[in-house]
Amino acid sequence: MFSFFKRKRKPIETPTEVTAPHTTISYDAYLIEDLKKDHRTLLAHYMQIEKSARSQQFREVRSELSHFKTLFHQHILLENVKLYVYLTHCLESDSEQYKVVKEMRTDMRHIGKAVNQFIDHYDVWPWSAEMETQFIIELEQIGDALAARIKTEEEQLYPLYDIPRESA
Repeated sequence: MFSFFKRKRKPIETPTEVTAPHTTISYDAYLIEDLKKDHRTLLAHYMQIEKSARSQQFREVRSELSHFKTLFHQHILLENVKLYVYLTHCLESDSEQYKVVKEMRTDMRHIGKAVNQFIDHYDVWPWSAEMETQFIIELEQIGDALAARIKTEEEQLYPLYDIPRESA
């Protein structure tokens, strides 16, 4: 299941309860590791959906899409609260890094909306022959967008997450 469910971890030494300025959102030494694990889980589910679709198992696709949607929403919620809000309060509002965070957050809203529309469109049963034909084409587009987004987040956004300088 997703990483924000409790599991045993080795403690990482960080100052106690370091929060983003003017918030109650604490720095989480495991957040980036958890978000990356979520990415791998989402990609694994995506690949299962694609495999089922290519073998014409559309009932399984529909079921897996529903599960994917739940995981996707949980991940987005975690990112929104623990990453984006935290970063926007820690970074100087006139900095390039702040602008990157704001732009990526806006882009993620658009991607999230597209993913939700895609899943909602296919959350009917039975599918028509046209839906079965279109599904794999649209799925590949969604997959390309998600893969690109994951790469960008892990290379550009996640490295910005750190203990606020004033508190460190």
